[in-house]
Amino acid sequence: MNCPSSLEAREGDHVVAQDGHLGRVDRILRSESAGPIYLVVAVGALGRRRYPILHHALVSDVDASDRTIYVRGHRRSLERLPESPPLVI
Repeated sequence: MNCPSSLEAREGDHVVAQDGHLGRVDRILRSESAGPIYLVVAVGALGRRRYPILHHALVSDVDASDRTIYVRGHRRSLERLPESPPLVI
């Protein structure tokens, strides 16, 4: 595994919580000066799909060769995060 850096995150990467697979990166929200700040993750089945937004500080590790992002937190908690970004990015 590589040094944790959300800069290595790409759309389509697998996202793994502390207790298992969470979903895939749907979009990356970036600021003009700081790079990626939030990851929009597609979780759940098509009929019940949600798109919680994870702050880059939750990223604990990135395995670029396996296209996997490891995040702090448990699936149930992360799945319930808001689907809208804060007003100021």
